[in-house]
Amino acid sequence: MFKALEKKIIQVSGQQFQPAAFSFEGLLVAASFLYGAGTVFRNRLYRSGCLEQKSLPCPVISVGNITAGGTGKTPMAIYLADLLTRLGRKPVVISRGYKGRLKKGAAVVGNGYDLFLDADQAGDEPHMMARMKQFGVVVGKNRYHAGLLALDRLSPDIMLLDDGFQHIRLKRNIDLLLMDHDQPFGNGRMLPAGRLREPAARALVRAHAVILTRCPDIIPRKPHPVSCLAPHLPVFYTRHQPFLYTWISGPDSKPHTRLDSLKGLCVVLFSGISDNQSFYRTIQNLGARILDHLEFADHYRYKGADIRKIQDRAVSLGADMLVTTQKDWAKLDPGEKWMKDLAVVGVQLVFSKEKRFQSFITSRLHI
Repeated sequence: MFKALEKKIIQVSGQQFQPAAFSFEGLLVAASFLYGAGTVFRNRLYRSGCLEQKSLPCPVISVGNITAGGTGKTPMAIYLADLLTRLGRKPVVISRGYKGRLKKGAAVVGNGYDLFLDADQAGDEPHMMARMKQFGVVVGKNRYHAGLLALDRLSPDIMLLDDGFQHIRLKRNIDLLLMDHDQPFGNGRMLPAGRLREPAARALVRAHAVILTRCPDIIPRKPHPVSCLAPHLPVFYTRHQPFLYTWISGPDSKPHTRLDSLKGLCVVLFSGISDNQSFYRTIQNLGARILDHLEFADHYRYKGADIRKIQDRAVSLGADMLVTTQKDWAKLDPGEKWMKDLAVVGVQLVFSKEKRFQSFITSRLHI
């Protein structure tokens, strides 16, 4: 029953609607007013000093959004970690560890070389980042305490908060607000009637820059609605670019290194992310022939029966291979034996004016 209700709320909150009196939609709108009022009140308490903000003894960059769902926060955190590493800094990503089993305290997921927690313990995104073994990752509901642990165990000189825009308890030097290019405010309503976590106009006052994601290849010349609402803010345009994270060979094949190897192949997809349909479109645009797409809920934990179902479906349809996402791969057993080739596809952010963004970051950090 709860899952059916959750599905209904997600469906309603993702579309434009005019609620009728005494309707389910009307109840959601009433709840959204209460949610919005609570959010505004909480932010005022921090702004007035009634609630104390904590500071870490190193620069902090927050990557976040104001809508529920994926806007590319984790790819942005990965991009920043890579950029800062190339600039000679030692970043660590701090994450809440959403859906992970760690309920109290903080823990190191990985130090850039070794992996200490699995996806069940750390959460999907933190484990996925730590599994790349390029930078340290720490999880904790309290980001200040997680930051202190990172300083003690990993000795970073800069912190990156993944999904940290609403976590204003921790002070930050740069607040990056990610918004979807086509639907920056969702349907314009607060949770649960819409996707907004807080009023957009108030949020934009706190942001130091806006990063628009999933932008078209050709940027329209007319000002974006975000620029009209907050003309003082720098706005950067990015697009999601898929890449081949890894290719797991089946019993009788060799690994590939290029994503265009999917072109013309008959494939079966499986994914459990916030927007499964965007993954479908991505693979379709690569020229693959999609025979089936097994969709799971976001943050779904795959069981042995699920893997057998996926493999059997690919075999029964005569698929050339299986395709999944980097986030889903982080939840799978790396020792799993696949009857078909498995391509794991990741997403990276590509800036339309990368040097301008990098100059913004270095000037704010004075590096």
